[in-house]
Amino acid sequence: METFSANVLLDILLLCFVSIGIALPLYSYIRQIYPDLAWNHHGNVRTSSFDKLDLIGILIASLIFTLSVVQFSSNPQSDPSKINDLSSLQIFILGFFSQAIPVGIACAFLVPRMNVLETFNLRRPQVLRVIITSVVGLLGIYLIIATASVFITPLLENNLGKQELQAPVQMIIDAKKNNPTLLISLALLTVIVAPLCEEFVFRGYIYGTLKRFSCRFFAATVSALFFAVVHTSLWSLVPLFIVGFCLAIIYEISGSLWASILTHAMFNGVTTGYLIFFYNDSNLPY
Repeated sequence: METFSANVLLDILLLCFVSIGIALPLYSYIRQIYPDLAWNHHGNVRTSSFDKLDLIGILIASLIFTLSVVQFSSNPQSDPSKINDLSSLQIFILGFFSQAIPVGIACAFLVPRMNVLETFNLRRPQVLRVIITSVVGLLGIYLIIATASVFITPLLENNLGKQELQAPVQMIIDAKKNNPTLLISLALLTVIVAPLCEEFVFRGYIYGTLKRFSCRFFAATVSALFFAVVHTSLWSLVPLFIVGFCLAIIYEISGSLWASILTHAMFNGVTTGYLIFFYNDSNLPY
């Protein structure tokens, strides 16, 4: 069953790359025929700073995240709890760099050509708008996930059997039993590092670049699929796709990447808090 899950995730990942290869030339061709069409100009996320060089950048950044999926595909039965053999500091450093490397790649392409803070509207956002959009967006995410779970959970249970936990979730569950230092490291990675790095790459760079050469819907769909697949859990695929898609909408509505970062951090924070204080081997709240 683990092999089946890994193969499905890898197939979806390949589908993302194929869809980009087909869709972007098609969008370009349509725009040549109908030059007045400007789907990529809709919304509040600015895309004019991105160019074709960034298509190479998002490919490289995506491939870095893809390594985790390929590793999972080649060894789906690996035990996440083995990470406890490492020190808390080592785990934090490994987790930090696994998130920071794709950010560094994105910055290598972006920084020489544009002001990243301005492009992602990180410098002078409308704070109240960011907070309201984030809070309302988070509530919307939970509502959509709860609705989808009514239909998705029975389907997964019938086809996959017992629910599988994501590796970070299992680590937190194991760490809270007897390793408070590790638990703090994992909480920092989950609530602070991951939202900052993943939003920079998936919403800021991948979504922004794909929107520049396609449209909001295609960019949100593909970036959300990437986001869901790289977490290497078939059980969490649909909830995380919903999260990724909604984060793109939140980014568009607010016009600032801070909104999706804040929403992502709150979502992870609620889940982490639940795991630490309330989890008792029952189902997760999604």
